[in-house]
Amino acid sequence: MPLALLAMALQLRTASLGGAEAVRPAPAAADSARDARRARDAQAGFERVRRFNLPWEGSSGDRCEVRLGRYCWWYDESTPPLPPENETIARRRNELIAQLDALATLHPGDDWMAGMRVHYRVDARRPDAADSAARECRATRWWCDALLGYAAHVRGDARLADSAFAASLSAMDDSTRCRWTDIHMLLPNDSRERYEELPCADRSPVERRYWLLGRPRLGAPANEWRSEFYTRRVQSWLAERSRTPHNLSWGKDAEELLLRYGWPVMWGRVQQSGASYGASEPGVIGHDPSPSFAFAPREELLDSLTEAGDEGWDLRSRYGESRFAPSRIRRIAAMSVQLARFRRGDSVLVVAAYAAADDSLAAPTTLLAASVDDSLTVRGAPDSSRRGVARLMLAARPQLVGVEVVDTTTGTFARSRMLYRPDSAAARVSLSDLLLYRTAGDPATTLDSALATAVPGDTVGRDRPVGIFWETYGLASAGESVDVAVTVERIDRSWFRSARQALGLAAEDTPLRIRWTDARASSAGIAPHAVSLDLANLPGGRYRLTLSLTPDGATPVASSREIEVREQ
Repeated sequence: MPLALLAMALQLRTASLGGAEAVRPAPAAADSARDARRARDAQAGFERVRRFNLPWEGSSGDRCEVRLGRYCWWYDESTPPLPPENETIARRRNELIAQLDALATLHPGDDWMAGMRVHYRVDARRPDAADSAARECRATRWWCDALLGYAAHVRGDARLADSAFAASLSAMDDSTRCRWTDIHMLLPNDSRERYEELPCADRSPVERRYWLLGRPRLGAPANEWRSEFYTRRVQSWLAERSRTPHNLSWGKDAEELLLRYGWPVMWGRVQQSGASYGASEPGVIGHDPSPSFAFAPREELLDSLTEAGDEGWDLRSRYGESRFAPSRIRRIAAMSVQLARFRRGDSVLVVAAYAAADDSLAAPTTLLAASVDDSLTVRGAPDSSRRGVARLMLAARPQLVGVEVVDTTTGTFARSRMLYRPDSAAARVSLSDLLLYRTAGDPATTLDSALATAVPGDTVGRDRPVGIFWETYGLASAGESVDVAVTVERIDRSWFRSARQALGLAAEDTPLRIRWTDARASSAGIAPHAVSLDLANLPGGRYRLTLSLTPDGATPVASSREIEVREQ
């Protein structure tokens, strides 16, 4: 699923690192200005050569899914079969790099030269050489760190890229940092307006939540999408001060297009409408990295009180505010996961039952991971199973938990995650999450016994009872009487079905309700419970399973889970 980005878009890349200033004679001001002009003339000359040696493409017609000022962007399902890069372009690029290297030796503090040395090595698909150039940077410290982050990101070193960009932001002045961390163009309309109304100092909660929820892989060493965004910031800084393949002035429309959809990795030219062949500057089409995906959360998840499962993300959306193509991911696959949290003293035990049946997962690596906040993610031990259970102990309650499966041999990535709302005020008695398991005989007496047959996902059949396991915390150690109620209520009624029921043309959906009184002692503050439910009389559909518990003289507490009842 490639991206095509119409003519007149953007261009450039970068990378670097801060280092000690070399002691060398300062060139005269006139020499510096002359060399700066030479460098910029050489860069502009190369881009003109590139533009007139790009392969010809067919017209894009009237395709336009996103209009941004002068630019038109659309999503393509396939990359055009462009030929290899023209030898003239490759030769002239190498000449430009050599000239930039020579001039940068004379002017090591020039930010633009330092950036271009890295950019054109990336442009030549020489990431290791770009990294070396970034480490040689002796320009402004924050800029060198940003260049190093970019080079590391291109090489696939997520941890280094993240730390380098963090160092860069830390070294910036407040005004520059505010511009670089601004994510208004990545937000949906309503959230974008509210965000732009905030002073810069008050925007960080929105930014932290966006990056927490937009992280593509909890199992990666760092947030690749955030590093990609700062990489695009570097590219934008350079493009604003340079010639691009489109030969257009840089503006806010070009910047927003770049920050949302990325820097093209392939270029082609098309004849300008109404112009004869060779009579004018060609139009240029930039093709973004592909396949790419929309990793940003749905707008409602930006509310800090929202809880959501996989429905909170639409990775395949064609019309998302942004897209990103992580390295070595060619396709997104589905998987079924059930997640549940259980208290263990001041810690939290997260358990998962999972199943990934996609045929392309030939050599999978599976792991359970959780983000306590936007700066702390804990990962469990990797496994090679496509189906199984996993456990992860955390020092605090997590905000985001997920199971991920990666197969680097086929480029397949599958994930399922859950976003939890913050804890409410602590009550004397509380409940764990509900864990569904396949019951066979007596109810489960421990978490381990329930987890051994836990349902991977939220789908259960009507042909056999389903077990529900949970733990109660805070009951008296000698035993305490509590009222327990289980309700299974349908939640997927369509307007048409509701109308038929109101007219008496369809039977009402009657919730399944069970009540009983339980008197159970707790051990170390934990009281395990389990019950078996017969769902044979429920029609297939989407239901909310709710368990409520009312201690004698105390406030009721509840735990719920959505389930899909499948016809058998």
